[in-house]
Amino acid sequence: MRIEAVGRGMNMESDDIAVERPVLATVVVAVVATVAYLGVQLVLDGAVALAETASFVLIFTLVYVAGSRYLRERTGEGDDGAAADDAAGETLE
Repeated sequence: MRIEAVGRGMNMESDDIAVERPVLATVVVAVVATVAYLGVQLVLDGAVALAETASFVLIFTLVYVAGSRYLRERTGEGDDGAAADDAAGETLE
């Protein structure tokens, strides 16, 4: 019996966009974060705090960029190891 990893990474369509157009993906994330945070502020406070919104969007976008870069590097490392195991003909039972 062969055991293989299932669900190795992010959604493939969104991963392609993030790889092919990283600036566009980052802008889309920042816009969505801005709209979401403004909505939350309006519902909870009834007012918009621009500095607070800008801080949230900046931190959220930086976390997105760092997380996607980490996952891409981690997925790349895992593929090399899996290819080496397959080349050696080893299977787990």
